[in-house]
Amino acid sequence: MAAITVRPLTLKKMEALGFSLMIVAVVLMATAVWGGSHRFQEDVVLNSGEYYLYTLNGHQWSTVYFSIKSTGPVTVCITDGTGVEMLKSGEGPLCFFKAEDTTSIEKIWRFPEKGHLYLVLVPAPGTRQARVSITVKSGLILW
Repeated sequence: MAAITVRPLTLKKMEALGFSLMIVAVVLMATAVWGGSHRFQEDVVLNSGEYYLYTLNGHQWSTVYFSIKSTGPVTVCITDGTGVEMLKSGEGPLCFFKAEDTTSIEKIWRFPEKGHLYLVLVPAPGTRQARVSITVKSGLILW
């Protein structure tokens, strides 16, 4: 019966190579996650008849988390370029996600393969003024 023996020097070289490859992989992953992440926070005041439009940037492998808190009811909409054009022409936006007359919402959404997403806030009819706090985080969000 033949026995395969590995010399200690060869084993140490294999361990060093494996460890080096692991370090390179960790550095590349950390760079991709850190470079692709984005955080935005803003407080806005919406008057009757106005709307707020925010462009959500990301990649098809990333997600966006947003949190909206308002003093008055607002409609929250996630849409694409077509929905924005409809909004600008005076029609209501065509939304992928829509929450009407809400004062607080948290949502995680995945980006499409192509194109941008937009976050639209519109005060509810009859609302004079609404102060809105917006928090947006994008990237690889694992929770």
